[in-house]
Amino acid sequence: MGLVVGNTPGTDLSLSKDKIKGYKNFANKLWNITRFILSSTENITLDETFSAWSEKDAVLRKEFTDLTAEITREYDEYKFHIVSEKLYHYAWHALADVILEDSKKVFAEGTPEEKSSRAQFLLHTLYDLLKLLHPFMPFVTEEIWGLLPHKNGRLLMVTRWPIPAKSHAK
Repeated sequence: MGLVVGNTPGTDLSLSKDKIKGYKNFANKLWNITRFILSSTENITLDETFSAWSEKDAVLRKEFTDLTAEITREYDEYKFHIVSEKLYHYAWHALADVILEDSKKVFAEGTPEEKSSRAQFLLHTLYDLLKLLHPFMPFVTEEIWGLLPHKNGRLLMVTRWPIPAKSHAK
């Protein structure tokens, strides 16, 4: 991540110790996000066909799906510096700072339907976020992927991209 974020094509790379330390902290944040999601969804498995989203989770899911489509287009356009920044900001500021904090309230006070919806949202988002971050942080994301319950046991590097290619065509 440190080699890509802020490194626009045609410019010199400024790779300082602070930048490396910052993305080490980001890797740690991903571990903490994963730990929270796995502990909050302990006896729940990812349901690929889940559709009973709560109103709030439907909005969050659409926002993440839109971000994924946008990022996929930018990957196709080789705008890696933009993609890495967007993923960093989503994971740290949207998911960790806002969504996970709200999830604590949902799991403590929500209806069973809201809890189920939020659990599925968090699992779907974690799985897809790891897929999106994998090109930038392959060792960290592969290690986290190995902790997740999987039916097929495949490595992250050979799993399918979060959205079909045709859905982001121009």
